[in-house]
Amino acid sequence: MALLKIIIIILISVALTSLYFIISRRRRTPKYQLNPDELPDVGDCLLKFAGMTKSAVHSGNDVEVFQNGALFPALVQSIQEAKETIHLELFVWDTGELERQFVELFCNKAKQGVKVRILLDAIGSMDADTKQLQIMRDAGVDLQIYCGVSWWNLRRFNHRTHRKILIIDGLVGYTFGHGIADQWRGNGEDKDHWRDTGVRIRGPAVFSLQSVFMENWIEETTCIPTESSCFPDLKEEGNISAHVVSSATGDAISGVGLLYSLAIASAKKSIYIQNPYFAPEKNVAELLAKMVHRGVEVHLMVPGKHTDNPFVRWAGCSLYRPLLESGVNIYEFQPSLLHQKIVVVDGEWTHVGSTNFDARSLALNEEIGVGLLDKDIAAQLIAAFNDDLQRCTKIELREWRKRRWYFRLFDRFAYLLRDQL
Repeated sequence: MALLKIIIIILISVALTSLYFIISRRRRTPKYQLNPDELPDVGDCLLKFAGMTKSAVHSGNDVEVFQNGALFPALVQSIQEAKETIHLELFVWDTGELERQFVELFCNKAKQGVKVRILLDAIGSMDADTKQLQIMRDAGVDLQIYCGVSWWNLRRFNHRTHRKILIIDGLVGYTFGHGIADQWRGNGEDKDHWRDTGVRIRGPAVFSLQSVFMENWIEETTCIPTESSCFPDLKEEGNISAHVVSSATGDAISGVGLLYSLAIASAKKSIYIQNPYFAPEKNVAELLAKMVHRGVEVHLMVPGKHTDNPFVRWAGCSLYRPLLESGVNIYEFQPSLLHQKIVVVDGEWTHVGSTNFDARSLALNEEIGVGLLDKDIAAQLIAAFNDDLQRCTKIELREWRKRRWYFRLFDRFAYLLRDQL
């Protein structure tokens, strides 16, 4: 009996230690001491944004915005035009028609002698067709799975890449919220077709996108790509200034989280946010409220009943009342899952990428986004926001105060679990 007790104690200790490592490996998301009076207009903050987030400002970029399924024809064309290298890092990859289309495309390019490197997250690609993945490997595609789940690496179980990047020949880069899954093929018209946004970049900023891909590729494979197309000499392609910001699990703080706070605090006129999972630390909600009190219009759009993670939605609902009381405008998108991650400040600076406004993205996941200083891009995204607004329900404070006590209690309980949702 004594031996059995010892064995049980050892097993429990191992289980608790493993659980500790799973849930404790995270970046800090502190309450920053930010004085908006000390920040200039967002147009003059670009170097500050980049410097604070270990990034760099690249001028001379051409940027194009793609809404919903319109992204995929652009991806296909860029992949077809690849001469030397194709680098893709992705979270969601599911079985379906879109998967078969891209498998055939990548196989053809590999057979043409193009080096195709694909890095898929182990959790995000769990619903992939393993036969299709093997077809790519057999065709010469270098396909790797990021942080595969196994008993010997439980410490990295929470270490997920949520990044969405495609780089072609080091010259053309994309970042987006989409996955290779059929729910992204439409126009956000119903629950089976999600709403999303992506951007294509040509010019010097592609250098930074490539660097972020290399970080996870080398981490996972220990192989260092050496083709000349990995980091070519990039010429100016347009007149847009851009900075790429990323967050990695080993960072001391979340670079994207810090950027979000800086951008919000720099606002003088307006803030537009579209995000599928809004359950940040309370200090973010407090900052948004503070900006309203300073005369800034704050518009927040999140999913309504159609979401793939209702617990995050419930956790976010616990923040609605203080936000509404401060004057933040909150809208819930009704037709489908609103999945884009957009921030627009003062109609000048925009951020598009993979990062959600929740603890998992800000404190755990590998993330990426691009900040763009351009009034035309900002105008496009605000116009898209206003178009989405026609399919939203605005949350009114008077009605929200009438919610039954058990809904409020459940929201608070979900918020307590937000770190792992």
